[in-house]
Amino acid sequence: MFNYNNQPNNYMGNNGNMRNNNQNSANDFETLQNARKDLVGELQAIIEYDDHLHSTNNEIAKATLENIRNEEITHVGELLGLLYYLAPYQKAFVEQGLNEFSDRLNKK
Repeated sequence: MFNYNNQPNNYMGNNGNMRNNNQNSANDFETLQNARKDLVGELQAIIEYDDHLHSTNNEIAKATLENIRNEEITHVGELLGLLYYLAPYQKAFVEQGLNEFSDRLNKK
């Protein structure tokens, strides 16, 4: 498990841009956790809209569901941006995972 206490300047690894008193740190951590939960919710919504999209032959329904699904995908990007802002160290881990995946594809 990641130890927030080992991060420079404050427990979430920010460079001093965020306030460091205990109350604000607790609020920032709660905001981070809520953003993670919201990200899960957006991913679940994408799966559900995709299931609905693929289970109908109605073109108007398909167009509507596809549009909504794509908006949810945009929300994923926004939430990832928020996560990187609140806990910048996480961006490096995500980039590491993307690089590992890219290496795997290139070895194929």
